[in-house]
Amino acid sequence: MKKTYSACTFLVLILSSYFSSAQMVSYHVQQSFTAAQLDTFLSTTGFSLPIAPQYAIDVYQVIYKTPYKNIDSLVNASGIVVVPKNVSCPMTLGCYAHGTFSSRLQVPSYDGPERPIGLFFGGIGGVLTAMPDELGLGDSDSSILIHPYINAFHSGYASVNLMRAARQLADTLGLQLSGEVLLTGYSQGGYTTMATNKLIQEKFSTEFNIVASAPMSGPYDLKKTMVDVMLSTAPFATPSYLPYLILGNWSVYPVLQQKYPTPSDIFKHPYDSILPPLYYSKLYSTGYIDQFCDPVPRNMIKDSVINQFTNDTLHPLRSILAENDLLGWSPQNPVKIHYCTNDEQVNYLNAVRADSAWRANGAPNIQIQNFGALTHGGCVEPAITSAALYLLGKRSACSTGIEKTEAITFRMFPNPASSQLKIMKEQGEFNLSIFDMNGRLVLQKTLIEDSETIDIHNLMAGFYRVELNDKAGNNTHKKLVVQ
Repeated sequence: MKKTYSACTFLVLILSSYFSSAQMVSYHVQQSFTAAQLDTFLSTTGFSLPIAPQYAIDVYQVIYKTPYKNIDSLVNASGIVVVPKNVSCPMTLGCYAHGTFSSRLQVPSYDGPERPIGLFFGGIGGVLTAMPDELGLGDSDSSILIHPYINAFHSGYASVNLMRAARQLADTLGLQLSGEVLLTGYSQGGYTTMATNKLIQEKFSTEFNIVASAPMSGPYDLKKTMVDVMLSTAPFATPSYLPYLILGNWSVYPVLQQKYPTPSDIFKHPYDSILPPLYYSKLYSTGYIDQFCDPVPRNMIKDSVINQFTNDTLHPLRSILAENDLLGWSPQNPVKIHYCTNDEQVNYLNAVRADSAWRANGAPNIQIQNFGALTHGGCVEPAITSAALYLLGKRSACSTGIEKTEAITFRMFPNPASSQLKIMKEQGEFNLSIFDMNGRLVLQKTLIEDSETIDIHNLMAGFYRVELNDKAGNNTHKKLVVQ
């Protein structure tokens, strides 16, 4: 039967659609880089990929609305949107989620340590990149007592609503978006990436087209792996994580407040009086707060609370962890998980168990990449490089480097490639040269046929420059991504 709507109902549907996407409160430019300036800047940060930026960028701080405690209670949150300039195709929308910070000034909109990652996604890949500050940090509403740490609802909606604000900003600036979405993040940001992926798949799949996600070193398995860490009698590298998790969730779950009316009902003395003000001030890093923590996290918690949590399968904190656990679903878009086995902050079993669970639940396209015996900090560079290669290679053809040329016209595909590269060119004899990002010649071949296949299986993963030269001295080049 054909569905009909009254005029009032139709207006409500229109307004609901509008307000679901119109989240931006304000915006202003914080920084601008030419491609050359960005290249110089990224080379000093440790986050540059082995390819020069192709695009100038503007970096906007954005204030936007997102839920706090419940879906109907909106507060101000902050983040940045990196806007590439002069991109020839409609741009992909990306979202990078940062790791664990307790100081509100360590986040992307305050020049935090992970801000350059968004800049290189914009400048190198031409991706309109949103980087939320995580709720309660940055210039979030001052009424938020503490960031709700490792909380799927708040982190997922903060990312979704900043992406909505980014779309609104793009529309304001007269920029076109392709409709494709890429998600990634490291550590807590890996968790946020998949919380956002899950939220979009379950509630907003018609609004956002996720073409790929690349979570890195995230604590996805809250019910098992992270509980084991909490209950362990061994020292932990960052003991401040456990009180952050407890206080963050205590601030937003009445059921936890009812069982433990004050932090002193949870924490032993002197941690009950020392730790809450350190987190609530939002001035101090987790590294600083670690100095005031017991190296064994459980030693800061009252024995009675530990016993209640251990023996009561219905304990409210267990229910909260189960609610925010990310193993019990099946991502339907491509996902590549990244991890390292000597990660002292986020146990690698989070990644292994997520991979196993998502596959068992029916996920059609899961990859997992182990970078070996690296620490949490050591895993950053290879994981981000791999994630960038993976994500940029998942975009549509218009976004992946098939460019118009002037003197010589040729096509190469697939791009990214792994073992073979097909070159289609105009008639005549040409010299093909492939250079790595250090300018070293790694492959050379004379092309005679209009269509030829090049064996590249010996090339390591990374970015390359493919150059064609004719006898008249004309030349042109394209970017190649090898996976």
